[in-house]
Amino acid sequence: MQFRAWLFTAAVLLTLCTARPACGAVVTIENPKGLPVDASQVNFLYTITCQEIAEAYHVRNYKDLQVPLTLVLGEDDERYVIDHLTGAGTVYLRQWIEQNFVAAAVMIAFHRVLSKDRFNSEVTKILTRFGRVKPQTVTALRRRP
Repeated sequence: MQFRAWLFTAAVLLTLCTARPACGAVVTIENPKGLPVDASQVNFLYTITCQEIAEAYHVRNYKDLQVPLTLVLGEDDERYVIDHLTGAGTVYLRQWIEQNFVAAAVMIAFHRVLSKDRFNSEVTKILTRFGRVKPQTVTALRRRP
C-alpha cells in the first residue's frame, strides 16, 4: 500500500512539473474579498488566450504576447487597463467570470500584436489622415487665406 501512495505522489509531482512550462503565464491575483477563483485556471486561460491571438495574427511565439497581468476581483467597475510603457495589464472584475476575463485578456494580448514602433507609426498616420479630411466649419473655411 505504501508503494501505491508513493507512486501516486510521484505521478502527481511529475504531472505538475511537466505541466508548469505549458502553462507559462503567471497572473497575479488580488482578491481582498476572498471571492472564489482558481489561480491555475486563470493562468491556463490566459495562456490559451495568448496562443489563440498569436495563431490568428501570425505571431511566431505566443509568449511574446504574454505580458505581466494582474487580476483584481471584487471591483464594482469592470474594466481593463494597459500600461503603455511596460505593456503590463490589469483586469478588474466584480467576480470571476471566464468570459469577462477572456474578453479583457484578448484586448491586452492583442495590444502586443503591433510593435511599439509600428503602433506609433499607425497613430501618426491616422492623425495625419484625419487632419487632411476632418470636417471643417464654414467659419474656419472663410478664415483660410
